Amino acid sequence: MTSEEPGTSSGTRRRPAWVVGSIAAAVLLAGGGTAYWASAAQGDGAARRTGDSAASAPRDAGDPSGPGIAPGEPDPSGAGVVYRADVKLPEAPATAPAYSVSGEVAEADVARLAAALGITGAPRLEGDVWLAGEAADGSGPRLTVARTAPGTWNFNRFQAGGDGAGNGAGDDCVRGKDTCGPATLPRDAGGAGGSGKPVSEEAAKASAAPVLKALGQEGAKLDARLTQGAVRVVTADPVVGGLPTQGWSTKVSVGADGSVVGGNGELKAPVRAADQQVVGAVEALARLNARSNGSEGGTGPSGCASAVPLAADTATGSAETVPCNPEPRPMKPPRTETVKGAVLGLAPGTVDGARGLVPAWLFEVAGRDGAPGHTVAEPASAKESTPGPSGRTVPGFSYKEADRKLTVNFWGSPCSTYAVEAREQAESVMVKITDTPNKPGQACIMLAEEKSVTVTLKEPLGDRKVLDVTTGKELPRQ
Repeated sequence: MTSEEPGTSSGTRRRPAWVVGSIAAAVLLAGGGTAYWASAAQGDGAARRTGDSAASAPRDAGDPSGPGIAPGEPDPSGAGVVYRADVKLPEAPATAPAYSVSGEVAEADVARLAAALGITGAPRLEGDVWLAGEAADGSGPRLTVARTAPGTWNFNRFQAGGDGAGNGAGDDCVRGKDTCGPATLPRDAGGAGGSGKPVSEEAAKASAAPVLKALGQEGAKLDARLTQGAVRVVTADPVVGGLPTQGWSTKVSVGADGSVVGGNGELKAPVRAADQQVVGAVEALARLNARSNGSEGGTGPSGCASAVPLAADTATGSAETVPCNPEPRPMKPPRTETVKGAVLGLAPGTVDGARGLVPAWLFEVAGRDGAPGHTVAEPASAKESTPGPSGRTVPGFSYKEADRKLTVNFWGSPCSTYAVEAREQAESVMVKITDTPNKPGQACIMLAEEKSVTVTLKEPLGDRKVLDVTTGKELPRQ
C-alpha cells in the first residue's frame, strides 16, 4: 500500500474553511469499520461538486475534546491497555450462531429505503450500484446501494448540480478561479457550516425511526450523543437473531430542521449460518488483554529505527552498520480500564469464507474521568482466528494507471487494513475498496490518512472509465 500525494489541478476550487475542516474529521467515527465519506476530499472539476463536501459533513467525528487517547487504543508513548472486570463474567453456552450475508440486493429493498428517505421515483441500476434520486444535472438527494451483499448504502440530502463545464449550480464557483461563493448546503438545513442548533437526542431518534424501520432495524440500540455543528448523528447497532451487534452500525445524520441529511449502513439482512463453539467471557477477556497490552508492535526502549530494505536495482553502497546507542527511555506501564459487564453478541468476521457476523463477547467498559462508557468486542470462537472483512467500503477520490497496475487513492484510518477489488467491463472498471478494522469493535483515533491501494487489471485500462462502487461515480485520473 502506498501513500503518494495525488496532484492537484489549477482549477481546484477553494472551499470554505468549514468544509475543509470537516473533511479531516469526517473520516473516522468510533467503532469498528465505517464507510468513510471522503469523496469530496479532492477538488477535481466536473467529477467533484461542492455539495459532496457539504453532504459529507454529518460524518464528522464531533467534539474532539475529551481524553486524548481513544478507548481501546494503545498510548502513543508506549503504554497499552489492561481490562479488569469488577463483576463476575458470564459462562459460555455450548454454541452460538454465526450469520452470513450473500446474494444481491433487490430493487424493492432499495425502493423501500429510498421512500423512507423521501426520494421519489424508481431506483435504477448503474453497473453494480443501485441509484435513487439525483436529477440529470447531478443535483438533489442521492442514494447509492451496492448491488451485491452486504449492500452498503450511502445517502446525501444536498448536492449541487453542474452546467456540463465543471461549474457548480447554486454557487459562483468557476473552473480556473481560486475563489468560491456560498456553499451549496442550505444554511437552514443544519449542515456543518449552517446556522442553528442540533435537535435533541430524542428528536433525532424520532427522525431516524422511519429509515431504521425500512432497514428492519426497529429494535437497534441507539446512540445520538454525537454532534457536528448543527447536525446530530444517530448510530444504530442492530439486533440480529436476538443478539446485539458491534461494528455493523447504521448511521443517520439529522439536520437542525429535523430532516435526515445523510446516512450509511448495510441493506442486506444477515442470515443465520452454522453454530460455532465459543469460549466464556473470562477467556475472551484474557485474549483481549493479550492483544491490547502494548506487547505488539511499537518502538522498543532503545528507540533505534531499523533500515528500510533497498529495492533490487538500488546500489547498496557501504555495508557498514552505524551503531545505535541512544539514551534509554522508560516505558509507561499499561493503563487499566474497568469492565462493568459482558454480553454475548455478534461482530464482523468471516463466515464460510465470506463476510458476516461471528459470535463475540461485548465488554462494557467504564468511562475514564467522567467520560461516557464504551463497548469493546472480542471474537468468542473457540478456534481463534483473524476477523474478516467488515463489509464496509471506502470511496476513492482519484486513480492512476500504468502497465495494467491500477492505483486508487482514498482517505483511510491507521486502525484498518484495506484491499481493493476490480470488476472489468467493456467500457468501465468498477473498483471497491474494503475496510477491515484491525481490532473490530474498538474505537479508533480520529486521524485521517491519505492512502492508496493497487490492483492488477487483466487488460490495459485504455479509455475505459474507472467507477467507484461506493459512490457510483466516475473517478478522475490523478
